Amino acid sequence: DHPSVWWPYSMGGQPLYGLRTALTQRGTAPDTESETFGVRTITTRLVGPAPIAPDGSRQFLVNGVPFVFRAGGWSEDLFLRYSSANTANQIAMIKNLGLNGIRTEGKQMPDDFYEQLDRAGILVDGGFQCCDAWQLQDSHLNTPQDLAVLGNSALTIGENLRNHPSVMNFSWSDNNPTPKQQRVSLRGFRKADFQDPLIASAEYKSTKKLGPSGEKEGPYDWVPPSYWYDTTHYDPTDPTRTNVGGAWAFDSEASAGHTVPTLDGVKRFLSPFEQTELWKNPDYNQYHANYEAGLPNIQQNGGYSFGTLHDLDAAIKARYGPWSSLQQYVEEAQVQNYETQRAEFEAYIDHSTNTDAPSTGIVYWQLNKGWPTLLWDLYNSDFDQAGSYFGAKKANEPLHVIYTYDDGSVSIDNLGASQQSGLSVEAKVYSVGGQLLDDQTAGGISVGSQGVARDLIHPVVPATTKPPTPAQTYFVELLLTRGGQVVDRNVYWLSTQQDLVDWPKTQGNPQATMTQYGNLTQLRSLPPATVSATAVTQPDAAGDGNDTETDVTITNTSTNPTVAFFLRADVRRGSPSGVPAAGDNEVLPIMWSDNDVTLWPGESETLRATYKRSALDGASPVVSVFGWNVGTLDVPAAG
Repeated sequence: DHPSVWWPYSMGGQPLYGLRTALTQRGTAPDTESETFGVRTITTRLVGPAPIAPDGSRQFLVNGVPFVFRAGGWSEDLFLRYSSANTANQIAMIKNLGLNGIRTEGKQMPDDFYEQLDRAGILVDGGFQCCDAWQLQDSHLNTPQDLAVLGNSALTIGENLRNHPSVMNFSWSDNNPTPKQQRVSLRGFRKADFQDPLIASAEYKSTKKLGPSGEKEGPYDWVPPSYWYDTTHYDPTDPTRTNVGGAWAFDSEASAGHTVPTLDGVKRFLSPFEQTELWKNPDYNQYHANYEAGLPNIQQNGGYSFGTLHDLDAAIKARYGPWSSLQQYVEEAQVQNYETQRAEFEAYIDHSTNTDAPSTGIVYWQLNKGWPTLLWDLYNSDFDQAGSYFGAKKANEPLHVIYTYDDGSVSIDNLGASQQSGLSVEAKVYSVGGQLLDDQTAGGISVGSQGVARDLIHPVVPATTKPPTPAQTYFVELLLTRGGQVVDRNVYWLSTQQDLVDWPKTQGNPQATMTQYGNLTQLRSLPPATVSATAVTQPDAAGDGNDTETDVTITNTSTNPTVAFFLRADVRRGSPSGVPAAGDNEVLPIMWSDNDVTLWPGESETLRATYKRSALDGASPVVSVFGWNVGTLDVPAAG
């Protein structure tokens, strides 16, 4: 009676209950079975309709509360090996990212996997596999034997998943099922007493029994940050709404393509030859991307070929300028990955309260990979956290301030469980030379749970320019405070020459065709900045599974108005005096409170890292700090 209900971790607690059954017979040992379960209700509906989403937009509710599903596509180990410890580490990273879910496709995980997600409060958007036998088309899975296997699969999946409160739904993938496939599948799910929603497709398709899916897919390759804020463009000849990933409706898989790892990560798995090709040859067919067999050197990605980093590199070169070394290429890629991935999540959160076709869910494609990768991940298989990771993490802070790319205004979102009041936000605009161009403040702000407060400030920014007028780069710094304490801080680097998408050529394609790239090359002329850093290590007081905590305080000590741009901190194994050990010395996995930060003279920020002491391998912790215009600074971090 009156059970405590289960919530996603950001919206409440995760109480779990146990059921134990035993069958006994005289003279024999009892046969026992036990299960854990949570009490919660998942419902779904189509909101709308709207011209861009004529059948409505798929929205999920937990315990009657609508929320924005923010997730990543899950990849299993390449050889389907399972490790409970590895799962625990990845769940910690998912929560550190601020995501509330994952999407699984086809490969059902062991029970321990779902039990850990139950305890962590992470939702699962489950489903059948695309692009193989599970791709339910007329020519597949239609013989009596096939249909029997399909029905038994649905029964088994339903039995395995039905008790897990983390499981949000189960869906078909790119293609909706045929009537015969749907009939045997629904019979299997019903027999299993699987009560969660069943969705007809991960694309904007429908079946007579299940109705419209209200979901869409794509894009999959590079698009600019502003792309995600679009709410008007789609291909009217394509009812599936594929590759129109602007922040409207529910996007079941979408990203801006390749992620370039950190320099540490690159050196771990790319051969010296591949490292050279990475920065010297954008058209090289990378084995750790979507390698195209038999095509040693494809000139561009094009369509659904993602074997090269052609599109990403073209954008980096146009927006940030050419590079002359592996280190410079990797740094520029970190900055571009950060801003694009941040914009994807921020746009979907910011538009979640739109009247027409609200953005109800976004699944980043993908969260992880089962082997080292250059394509589609927020963190790599070695737990490397590149710019993509920290851009997504910044966007998914529980109480967060956003500068919107569509109308140049400031919003605050609240992804937590209760209303937040007494908030103030300050927006500062700086020239690339450090001159303060605009400074505005708004106060007395309240934001309800799962809500967004919009149009709070419209910062005055430099006027838009077009070639041949020189482009100007500028910064927008946002500070969200309560009672004088900083709750969230967010910095944008923008250009008077904006990214312009050629929408007729882009609609329906997995990448953007650009009429004009933004021009941020003034960042290359930033003068060197000086920073100081101090670090101290102590036992982790939070008790979140890691036992060690290193706090790093970074201060911009420049005597001129130079910004210290895109500062990154890493914990490394080293000596008590602060000298990093030779070779691969980065401490991983590790959970940072923030990273890739930008500071003006006199500003400081303290970053907290938590990790297992065993990851030090008996060495002393050393913190390395470096940035776009800041050389590497190593400091001891012993307690």
